[in-house]
Amino acid sequence: MLELIEKKQRGEELTAEEIARLIAGYGTGAVPDYQMAALLMAIYFQGLSEDETTSLTSALLESGDRWELPAKFHPVLDKHSTGGVGDKTSLLMVPMLAAAGYKVPKMSGRGLAHTGGTIDKLESIPGFRAELSRNDALRQLDDIGCVIMSQSEGLVPAEKKLYALRDVTGTVSQPGLIISSILSKKLASGATHIIIDVKYGSGAFFPSQADAESFARTLVAISRNFKPEVAAAVTDMSQPLGSAVGNALEVAEVLRIAEQRDVECEVSALCIGLGGALLKMAGEVEDAEQGEDILAQTIADGRAAEKLRALVGAQGGDLDAFRREMGDLGRKTCKVAITARSGGVISGLDALAIGQFCHRQGAGRSRKGEAVNPWVGVVLHKKTGDAVAPGDLLAEAYARLDCDQRSVEEAVRSAYIIGEEAPAPRLIGTILTG
Repeated sequence: MLELIEKKQRGEELTAEEIARLIAGYGTGAVPDYQMAALLMAIYFQGLSEDETTSLTSALLESGDRWELPAKFHPVLDKHSTGGVGDKTSLLMVPMLAAAGYKVPKMSGRGLAHTGGTIDKLESIPGFRAELSRNDALRQLDDIGCVIMSQSEGLVPAEKKLYALRDVTGTVSQPGLIISSILSKKLASGATHIIIDVKYGSGAFFPSQADAESFARTLVAISRNFKPEVAAAVTDMSQPLGSAVGNALEVAEVLRIAEQRDVECEVSALCIGLGGALLKMAGEVEDAEQGEDILAQTIADGRAAEKLRALVGAQGGDLDAFRREMGDLGRKTCKVAITARSGGVISGLDALAIGQFCHRQGAGRSRKGEAVNPWVGVVLHKKTGDAVAPGDLLAEAYARLDCDQRSVEEAVRSAYIIGEEAPAPRLIGTILTG
């Protein structure tokens, strides 16, 4: 192991055999966390070639079981995001696709660094079970068409272990590690068609659109070595997605969108756009616009809301209890109103600053295995492009009970830039297919 660490520190390329032995050893515990952390840091600075990334994906995949879903489920659809602040698309898009008649086995993770994790969000619902057996997941897919679950012990267990270590060693954003993490999970879950949401901007791992497009091209190129069809969409994360950031707050926002049949909001628009591209890639529609119309209708007629409730209920979640808990936020958190000191137009809203604030309040992890506080977060009342006057409410922060309210107010207000004009709105950019 020491030789591999030193080899990578010199910038040399690891062979497929070396990577396979490395991951096998880490999966069994023969390679300890401290040595793997050293190797991760060497990879962070020296990078991974396409061959190394392909070999790492294969090694992670071979560390556990692989699902082969029945032909009657095909096409089996899935989506993944590289992570962002307030990114709650899985919570809405999975039920939308299932409501349109497709099977969606979504394997999700917990939060990484300042970005939230879908499983952390869903576990804010009392009783929700993210860990399912293969038989339970298949039964749920057959019954209601969708499942959102954490990685089981049998599916890519080495990746699950590595994912948690990356979170607490500052190595989350390395492109090759991200690609191998994404593809190994998706390959194991049995999907036939996958769309990857590659985000750029202050709240994402890729600072610029060019960086995100370069990553997307590499991801799609590596995916050609494997069976499922993969597309990548490049999307904007210069400000938080939607109005809520924080685990329970984001679940509440998605419930509101689905139950109020809000087709026009930012979250719905992104889910519809990604879903339309996914249906086109799967050959289910002639063009993406037709797919978008199909998925928009699932929100408009309430089927997406019904499917979301069915998914949560099937996995033990109690939405009535969740709503009661949300009604009691005043006792769980310190609520702080943030108002504008000057007038103008919101010309910027720093997603990274909002994400880091929520992370410091306990919405994310600082140590491997640490519990998160599901109730803390921020609700944004003004976003980029909105006009404001002095004293207008910009946001409400739900902080720890022992917080310094003045520090909370300043931290959230500093994320806002008030100017004279707003930048042009952006959402989905380039879509690359394999």
